[in-house]
Amino acid sequence: MRGTGLGTQGRTGVSIRGMRDLDREETYLVDRRGLALELRDLVGTGPVPQGTYPGPHGVLAYGEGHFAAELLAFPEWVEEGTLFLLEGGYDLGEAAAMGLLAESGRARVVRVGFRQGVDVHIPPSPLSPYRYLRFLLLATGQEEALKEVDKKLLEERRRLGPEVPLEENPAKFLAYTLLERLPLFYSPFFRPLEAAAQSLTARIGKSLSLTPPFSALEFFLTGLEARHEQGDPLVAVLLGGGEAVALAKEILETRVDAVAEVPPPEGSRLAQAVALWYRLAWTAYYLALLYGVDPSDQEVLERLREVS
Repeated sequence: MRGTGLGTQGRTGVSIRGMRDLDREETYLVDRRGLALELRDLVGTGPVPQGTYPGPHGVLAYGEGHFAAELLAFPEWVEEGTLFLLEGGYDLGEAAAMGLLAESGRARVVRVGFRQGVDVHIPPSPLSPYRYLRFLLLATGQEEALKEVDKKLLEERRRLGPEVPLEENPAKFLAYTLLERLPLFYSPFFRPLEAAAQSLTARIGKSLSLTPPFSALEFFLTGLEARHEQGDPLVAVLLGGGEAVALAKEILETRVDAVAEVPPPEGSRLAQAVALWYRLAWTAYYLALLYGVDPSDQEVLERLREVS
């Protein structure tokens, strides 16, 4: 990660002096439900299928299950084989209706989520996308892909936890960069990661962030032109690498307050995307601590799940 402005003042005057210290134990007292432990112990959690389900496979996903479905890119509907219905909430009854429709066909329907009567239970959590992904990989016979994902997450965990000091911890470093700024996420190598990052920043970090439209480079060039001299506190978070990231950086350097580059680890696109998602989850966690708010789910979110 480069160009973060950590320890210096940008056009908005942001500096770490006088802010909460992520290397001090008292900063973590706001984490009343222990989300740090869930983050630390995430790898290997979640339900395990009895075996591999017959193909072809389809995945129709809602709410917390949506990112897992995008990572695997299965079709949303199959006429035979197995259709996994990921009931991750906020579907306003659509998931139940689609489940009834699917059960009238020849495909086996496997309902996964936290709704009453599901076949496989995954409790609600901002980290549930990993558990949906893990179940799907095992249920579709992709154990090797899961091993690679878990290996990358364990490698990330060794340098992201609270015990790792700021100067060696990229998630803490990035959290300070986002503090008092509005993140703009861009991930050209896997665009769904942008919305996943936005969700983590909101649900864990309790903060607003932006994602660009499909024509992202055009948006960067035109959408920030009128106000970029006024010092809007935007920070562009460029996820991944390659030509698109380099071009975005060239455009954005004169249009935002700071640019943070977050290169992926080596590996498959799936492993890279999940590893970056995990790092961003830790970043959102530290961002909440810097604002002095509990990073865990609020009670009002449970009520929203009940009515939607």
